[in-house]
Amino acid sequence: MSAASLITAMFDALGAPGSPFELAETEVRGHTIKTYVAAPAETRHIWLGVAAADDDVYIVYEDERMTYGAARKRVLEIANALITDYGVQPGDSVGISMRNYPEWVLSWWAAQMIGACAVEMNAFWAGEELQYGVEDSGSRVLICDIERHNSLLPHLADIKANGLDLAMIVVRPLGELHDSATPWDELDGGTDIPAVEIDPDGRSAIVYTSGTTAFPKGVVHSQRNVVSNLMNMGLVTVALRMAEAAAQGEDPSGATGEEGRTIMLVAVPLFHVTGSHCVMLPITATGGQLVLMYKWDASKALELIERERVTHFTGVPTMTMDMLASPDFEGRDTSSITSMGSGGAPNPPHMVSEVNSKIENASAGIGYGLSEVSGIATLNGGIFYAEKPGTVGVQPSCSEMKVVDDDGNEQAPGERGELCIRGPHVFVEYHNKPEETAQSLDGDGWFHTGDIATIDEDGFVAIVDRAKDVIIRGGENVGSAEIEAVIAHHEDVHEVAAFGVPHERLGEEVAIAVHPLSGRSVNPAVLQQHAAEHLAAYKVPTHVFVYADPLPKNPNGKVLKRQLRDEATAKLS
Repeated sequence: MSAASLITAMFDALGAPGSPFELAETEVRGHTIKTYVAAPAETRHIWLGVAAADDDVYIVYEDERMTYGAARKRVLEIANALITDYGVQPGDSVGISMRNYPEWVLSWWAAQMIGACAVEMNAFWAGEELQYGVEDSGSRVLICDIERHNSLLPHLADIKANGLDLAMIVVRPLGELHDSATPWDELDGGTDIPAVEIDPDGRSAIVYTSGTTAFPKGVVHSQRNVVSNLMNMGLVTVALRMAEAAAQGEDPSGATGEEGRTIMLVAVPLFHVTGSHCVMLPITATGGQLVLMYKWDASKALELIERERVTHFTGVPTMTMDMLASPDFEGRDTSSITSMGSGGAPNPPHMVSEVNSKIENASAGIGYGLSEVSGIATLNGGIFYAEKPGTVGVQPSCSEMKVVDDDGNEQAPGERGELCIRGPHVFVEYHNKPEETAQSLDGDGWFHTGDIATIDEDGFVAIVDRAKDVIIRGGENVGSAEIEAVIAHHEDVHEVAAFGVPHERLGEEVAIAVHPLSGRSVNPAVLQQHAAEHLAAYKVPTHVFVYADPLPKNPNGKVLKRQLRDEATAKLS
């Protein structure tokens, strides 16, 4: 049987009546889509249904270890305190802004326990960006670390003047706190399970994503969206494993699960949909262990893999390449690793072969996902990744995908076009941005990704280009419009265009082309400092190209960014 036939057969078996991933047609927001019969109705049911024992280790951070029992107790204490001390109700926004601390995980589950909307704010944001996130999401409570508390202090008066009375809960506080802030350790609302009514299509999370607008867009996920992504990941993972067993002449029914507990090294930020929805959630749901990293460091990652006997790793390709190239690699025991997943950028072919040859028990895999599909859209791994290395895999059977041309006509297999997705995992809306929502979500419920793709005859998807004006730097999406909006406000700048230039390790770096106002000159270092005062560090342009003449444009007046990119790449080579 072909790869497609094998995978389809496994999807059919797993989705049959009475099976774990049985499908049914459901009307959601005016559209009939496929949904999972056995899916939890609410995200909090995931947490309450975790089968891990109380003394099983749940989170490892540095030298700290937290068991499931301790986590269960603390999640309820925080959840109840959010209700009794802060008046949080189902659907209310609760901001979370911190690095990868254990408290991030506990805060997210506490919000889910009361049906609140966990607003996942980028911990790399500057103070102005944090202010925007708080105000845009309407978060009356922000759970943050001391760094974010301090970054937000100069903006609290403006937040209050704009009608939001913000209270902060600060984890690991060092130094003096603002009057509106309470230390995390002082919260204790008791351990009763909150008695709240939660709408399955009510808000569960908002994830901010950079894109074509001057400010990040808040992608709203419903309870159903988040749960469906969890089910999607489980279905595709099991289907690929069973199909691989069948292809090798083995009984696929014996390949439905993995032996032992999953121990996941969490090197990606939890505030990204990959970290929260695609790593934290499935590992928690299966009673696994999270090994958190505060920031990326290849040597530290290898140390943790050896010390904690890590079985799974997911990150951007840069992280995997950093580990393979580390001088510490040969001296560390990586034999516990069975899965090296990646996403956020294409995998270099040499990286995949190095993973397969240098990490003895591991197989490389890749996923394609977006915040707008609540996590994963496709997955590829094992022998199927080896057979189709240029693809990002197959979609779950509850999802619909098509490739369309500029007129919206569906393309034949192998033909290029914009990738569109429909299903229970597709987001609700961009918060407070109805025009942008209408541009991305059409009247039939299809999400237009902005990515140019092909779908082959076997159903494997390949991403070949980006239609949206987004730079991907080390796995972080950087919207060109955000950078352009900041640089355009500088007094010496007449025109600016932001774009990505190739970088061997990061994939892309941020570059800008500027044309100064008549009679003015532009100092690249001054523009970079200007950007640093208003943007997160990873958005600050690494390269500044000054054009004496106006930037090149097409007949419609649109800046020719591809030409600028090609010229910049040639200068840098």
